[in-house]
Amino acid sequence: MKKKILIADDDPTVLDVIKMILDKAGYKTETTLNGRTLLNNLPEDFDLILLDVRMSGIDGFMICRHLKSQESTRGIPIVMVSAVPELGARTRNSCADAYLEKPFNMDDLLRIVEKYTGPDKPATRPLASPID
Repeated sequence: MKKKILIADDDPTVLDVIKMILDKAGYKTETTLNGRTLLNNLPEDFDLILLDVRMSGIDGFMICRHLKSQESTRGIPIVMVSAVPELGARTRNSCADAYLEKPFNMDDLLRIVEKYTGPDKPATRPLASPID
């Protein structure tokens, strides 16, 4: 059965590129440009969420905390993605399971997706204390 990945980014080009890479690698993908949809419609049936840190109108950290606070979604690994290098440390100290810095190469993307969807995937991180 194909692993199902949600890609959330407010840049349509980034969405298309990531979707194309993951679809070609055999994953089932869905995309959203609007982070608020993740607050209203909890994505319970996904194996992984790739979440942009800076979504239009809403902070990816807030989305991550919300998803990790819900019983139905707290077990879904969340990989935060950003082009801002200094957000990496903040991401690692939050509830996100991993961080991927833009621009990334295809191999790095596939490696992190396999890590969190493969048979030896690590346990997901619990909700951490609030992020400043």
